[in-house]
Amino acid sequence: MTSWLVYPLSIADQQVHIDQSERFLKHAQPGDPPILYWSIAEPGGIVLGFSQKPSVLNPELLTSHTLPIYHRHAGGTAVLVGPGLLSLDVILPAGHPLILADVVESYRWFGEAWVQTLRTFNIETHTVSPEEAHAQQGLRRQTATREYELLLQRACYGSLSPYEVVSGKRKVVGFDMVRRRNGSLLQAGLLLQWDTSCLADVLGHTHEEQERLREGLTERAVGLDTLTNKTIGINALISTFEEVVLASTG
Repeated sequence: MTSWLVYPLSIADQQVHIDQSERFLKHAQPGDPPILYWSIAEPGGIVLGFSQKPSVLNPELLTSHTLPIYHRHAGGTAVLVGPGLLSLDVILPAGHPLILADVVESYRWFGEAWVQTLRTFNIETHTVSPEEAHAQQGLRRQTATREYELLLQRACYGSLSPYEVVSGKRKVVGFDMVRRRNGSLLQAGLLLQWDTSCLADVLGHTHEEQERLREGLTERAVGLDTLTNKTIGINALISTFEEVVLASTG
């Protein structure tokens, strides 16, 4: 890719990835090439959104669980990182045409690029419309569904945001964003596998909550391993996405 600065897949501790993204964004200057930074966390861990409090986690498991806990600079809620999640950080310097005044619409190209990438592997997905996302968010304000929706919202993949990528109604790629004067950071997490057991144990404070999370999160998200009968190599996914972005953005 000639117009993008692409970093090869990095497999490291999640804090290394968080710090690297922060450095990229901090030093972005107008006119710089946009950056693609691919990563997988090793070891696995739980990443909380910027404003998410540790109290969302099961206090009993915090003292005994071996999973490290991280905080990202973007909003949103808890994500399980590790071998089941391929992450992508996109750093756009100020003035880049993909940074739109409308924050929500700034996700559109990102979601469409993922849909096109997955279609190459015969995986049919679509982006979530703003109306669909708002309809689900509205369930949090209804008495009959509020408690359940707020429980599932503890996990990023338990709720929908505009232009995220879904198969049917199950999320496959989740997004978040950081905006600053000198640039914008878009982050995507592609579910290679989706096992709800760990997240349910960590985010559920009672046995009942844990069971509801296990079942609910299975209905809300899905991994590529479930959507296809063949193994898709990570490098093939990465190179295809890069080709799609180059073709669509130049």
